[in-house]
Amino acid sequence: MVSKLLLASFLAFLLPLVENSESLAKDQNNKKVKRVVALTSLSADLVASLDSSVLVGIPGTSLTENDIRYKGIKRISSGRNQPNLEAIVSLNPDFVIGASGFHSKVLDTLKRLGIKTQSFKIDRWSNLINAAHLLSSKISNNGKLIDKINSLCPESSYLQDKKERINILILAGMSPKLSPSKNSWSGSLLERANLNNVTTNFKGNSQFSGYITMSNERLLTVNPSKVLIVNPSGSHNDQYSSLSKFFPNLMRSDFIAFNYYGLINPGSLQSISRACSKLQKL
Repeated sequence: MVSKLLLASFLAFLLPLVENSESLAKDQNNKKVKRVVALTSLSADLVASLDSSVLVGIPGTSLTENDIRYKGIKRISSGRNQPNLEAIVSLNPDFVIGASGFHSKVLDTLKRLGIKTQSFKIDRWSNLINAAHLLSSKISNNGKLIDKINSLCPESSYLQDKKERINILILAGMSPKLSPSKNSWSGSLLERANLNNVTTNFKGNSQFSGYITMSNERLLTVNPSKVLIVNPSGSHNDQYSSLSKFFPNLMRSDFIAFNYYGLINPGSLQSISRACSKLQKL
């Protein structure tokens, strides 16, 4: 009897400690980050859309240099160069966001230093939404980011019959000529715009995940209604003369220049919006 009373007293003493421990763990998990370094222009944009006051470091790119939201925020990289590790650490961040693969080495080092990190691979629309959800759980916000993103590129509701979709060929660069499979950002944008990607099921390899190399022989096997030409270097030279021989039924107006940011690389919410708007007008 005495032992039962002692056990009951011990459990009564222990229960508040367990509850307090669980409450503390829950508070720690729900704790919002206060100092964020974004290693990509897209992650910087997502964070700024949630709460720009927490951003303490961003990449130096053409997409961030003229954005007034980033005025006075330290640049921790330039162009496609790897970010400066010392510059990141000096900012005393409690959260660093980068791109899977490209920033793996830097993020692993920061993790060993005790800094929380997160990497994203935004290679399709669903991954962008997932990234927005995760960041929304870590950064104080008004809960409107997901709606904002979906409004950038509304799903088209016309021409639901796949046979009636416009056939689109995307050529990202000319040497080599790369086209997206279904496992790519641009492939997911075409699907969202209800456009038929003529290379969606093509098999092949290239150094760029989700894209396949298009040989001249392969170009002759597709029958696009429009050809979207993307030059990653940024210059939109007229490629009609070099491509028209593969598609004699197309007119010059069927060859359309697109920006690299938005269609191939998401880049920023604004560049995504521009690409989607242009796709929906095809």
